[in-house]
Parts: sequence; C-alpha cells; structure tokens
Amino acid sequence: MSHKLRKFIVEQPQIPSGFRYKTPILVSDSKGFTIRNSCRDKEFPTELWCIPGAKTADLVDLIENRLEKAIKRHYHIILYFWSGTCDFTIKQGKFIKLRHNQEHKTVNSILTEYKRAITIVEKYPNTEIKFVDCPILSIVNYNKHKGHTNPATFKVEDFLVTRQIQNLNTKISELNQGLRKNTVKTSKYFFRARKVKRGGYRKSVNISLNKTDGVHSGPLLSLVITKQLLLDTYRECFHIATEAEEIQLRVSKEELLSLF
Repeated sequence: MSHKLRKFIVEQPQIPSGFRYKTPILVSDSKGFTIRNSCRDKEFPTELWCIPGAKTADLVDLIENRLEKAIKRHYHIILYFWSGTCDFTIKQGKFIKLRHNQEHKTVNSILTEYKRAITIVEKYPNTEIKFVDCPILSIVNYNKHKGHTNPATFKVEDFLVTRQIQNLNTKISELNQGLRKNTVKTSKYFFRARKVKRGGYRKSVNISLNKTDGVHSGPLLSLVITKQLLLDTYRECFHIATEAEEIQLRVSKEELLSLF
C-alpha cells in the first residue's frame, strides 16, 4: 500500500487550462492543519477553516458565522466539510475513550449537524457543500502515545469505532449523492485485503498510516489526501472552455474590434 501511495504522490497533476470560478474551502478540525503542514508546496489547494478538537456541531456554527462574508469575498464557493473524528471519542483525563457504544447514536448526531449545514448553505445560491469521509482512528494507539499503562484494554473500542466510522462514511456517500456530488474518500487507504486459505479475502486496518497518536494522518497519507483534494477542486472549481466556446469568444472579440 505504501508503494502505491508514493507512486500516487509522484505523479504530478496537470493544472486545468480553463479558469477557476469557485473558491474551495476546507472546513475541519485539526486534521486540516495536519495535512496542510505536511504539504511540500507553499500554497495549500484550499482555504482553511479549522478548529482543533472541534465536534461537527462546532464546525457547522463556524460555517454559519463565516459564510456570508466569505461569499462577499469570493462570490462562488464550495465547502469541503471534513469532520467526525472528535465526535466519536471523549476525553478522560489525558486519554480518550469511545463516546457511545450504541452503533448509531454518534452517527445520527453527526448526520443531524450535516443536514443543518446543508440548510445553511442552501440559503445562498452561489454556495455548495460536499462531505469528505472520515478517516480511521485508533483509541489504543492514542492512549499508548499518551502513556497509558495498558492500552490494549481499548481493543474492543477500536473495533467499535472503526465500525461506527464505516457506518458514517456510508451515510456520507448517500448524502453526497443527494447533493449530486462525489465523495472524497480518505478512509479507503486504511483497509487492506489478504487472501485466506478457504478462498475470499480478510480485511484488516493499517492504522500505521496515521501518526503514532493514532488519530492524525502521517506525512505520506497527508500528502495523498492533499492531492485527492487538489484533484477534486480541479473538477469542481474550474471551467474548461470547449472548442465551440473558444470560437464564439474569438468571434465576439473580432466583432467588438470592428466597431472601432
């Protein structure tokens, strides 16, 4: 997997030949800062609205407070909403634990906030939103990183949080389909499949793509996600003029010059 990710990064994307008519804005918790800080280029592909440690509700409030001014500044914008990580866990001293054992409780809470974000965005004709899926995290690794004496006791919670995140990501894809948007999938890189003797495959989670804290993406994954976002902004934000449009523009210019 690491070889594939490095190969993906090395292949440099071509900047579209058209013009950018939308401004992309990434709304996130500290995940946004993590991938920006790993970016080799001086310019990150999107504007950032990030609050470290923010739950989804906090980020929706941020959108509500900033959106109108952002539209005045950029006119046409698209929000990339990347949240969820801080909703699934809760702090317990310097450690974290699963917020809810019930599989759907956290997911439903996040979806309620996503729908609130959509309602806010729909008030403005020149604003769009899409939801980026949630990456996998490890409660075991986070607590080990913080010095827990027996982090292995959180293995069941790791299993449960992975299942809850997968459930959320399924809902995110459905939500984006309803908005006629594709989904930028950041979680797919964590899963690897191995053949088993009886036929078929067994999936496992490669959490080593994250930093040792088990939550924030490591340098390699950060660059991959950054490129994913960059390519998606090319599709979303650029207008590529067709040959017919170019001819019409040239004719219009010639006609204009003939008037003088």
